[in-house]
Amino acid sequence: MLSSIYLLVQASSFLVCLFLFKTLKNTDLKYFLPFLLLTLVIELTGLWMTAHGIKNYLLYNVFTTFEFIFYSFLFYKHYRKTNFKLLSIAFMPLYIIAVFINLMYYQGIEKFHTYTFLLGSFFIVVFCCLFFYESVLPEYLENTLTKQPFFWVCTGLLLFYLGSVIINALFEYLRSFDMQIEGKKIYGTINQSLNVILYSAFIFSFILCRNNSKKY
Repeated sequence: MLSSIYLLVQASSFLVCLFLFKTLKNTDLKYFLPFLLLTLVIELTGLWMTAHGIKNYLLYNVFTTFEFIFYSFLFYKHYRKTNFKLLSIAFMPLYIIAVFINLMYYQGIEKFHTYTFLLGSFFIVVFCCLFFYESVLPEYLENTLTKQPFFWVCTGLLLFYLGSVIINALFEYLRSFDMQIEGKKIYGTINQSLNVILYSAFIFSFILCRNNSKKY
């Protein structure tokens, strides 16, 4: 049931982005259209592979790496302070290198890259905090924070990756022999709930962007 809701919300975020693209194309949120389409394709492919007994770890290892790069790029586009921009842009190649080293020499391509996923999640949380900090500085406080579309994108990312840090830190424990069945259920339920929150935040930011455009 929850997985169906998650996929419905994810598909809805793409459809809302597509429907409002005329407004979004004048903002940095325009990059969400191809990203959400790719996300939806990956999710459906992953479900198909699971249904046919095919391991999809490599698929998600590649996609989640791209996902972190995409979000870092968005922060780069929204930051105003030079040092914040440099941090977000430097993260991209360094993270790719870290994932490559992890997959080749530590966890391998037959497992999900929990180590580097935790690393990426940590940096997204840091980027969110930096965005909130920058947004309340007097020289950048132009509009009410809650009326800024990227504020809601950032809020969704913060909640999602904070939750991801917790559940992925406990990933091996939840999948241990003693909790193998229960662990998978717990992990799946929390992960899907976090995804519902994330994509709902995206939808709200797209609608808010349209409302702001009408107002101006």
